[in-house]
Amino acid sequence: MIDRLKKALEAGTPVTACWSTLRDPQLAGAFARGRYDAVILDMQHGFHGDESILAAIGTIIAAGKSPLVRIPVRRWDLAERALDYGALGIIAPMTNTGEDAKAFAQVTKYIPRGTRSYGPRYAAGLYDLSPADYQHSSQDSTLAFAMIETQEAYDNLDYILAVDQIDGVLVGPSDFSVSVRNETTPDPYGPDTIKLAEDIAKRTLAANKLPAAFAPNAKHANLVHGFGYRLIVVSIDESVIRNGSEADFEGLKFD
Repeated sequence: MIDRLKKALEAGTPVTACWSTLRDPQLAGAFARGRYDAVILDMQHGFHGDESILAAIGTIIAAGKSPLVRIPVRRWDLAERALDYGALGIIAPMTNTGEDAKAFAQVTKYIPRGTRSYGPRYAAGLYDLSPADYQHSSQDSTLAFAMIETQEAYDNLDYILAVDQIDGVLVGPSDFSVSVRNETTPDPYGPDTIKLAEDIAKRTLAANKLPAAFAPNAKHANLVHGFGYRLIVVSIDESVIRNGSEADFEGLKFD
């Protein structure tokens, strides 16, 4: 069970994820019981906190899906806590250099690969493992994703990928487009960044790491799938709720 995310990503077929910003763990569980393979709990721009990710991770695992957590910028302490709560992946925003990547990834792996503090009992229980078996298995099965969101990160991609404990990268296309174009209005996967996004996937795969991407819509999801991205965020919870409520009104005739 603990290697469900890693095995799915290495199989080569796209792994779909819903981006969870609303802090109700029952809502995250509802998405996990849907068609998504994974749910990403957002502590950076979303409203999740310690208590909500603790509760939501359990509901996601119970649904047989993979929980990941995006921590706030450089909050390595929350990376360790999320892993102790049972997260199978940690996403670190604004990872711009190899030094950033190393500082992040170190806390996601136990000695000798990193500096993660020992406290696996709760997470081990979620995956029906002894603490010792969890500690051994999690070294390869819990994944560290560095977000590529800036021109600086793109320029340093090879250094980021060279960090042993980094398992993959996740493209944040809005921030990336703002940084590359030096403009305030995002243009995800627009003409200025589309080739760069393709190059990120190519170089990540060549380094035997896992490319992941946020896709604002189905068109972009299909696009990044064609580039070779393995983990693809295809929905965000607020949009799913809004679109679903709009669909409820399509057939109504209250004239």
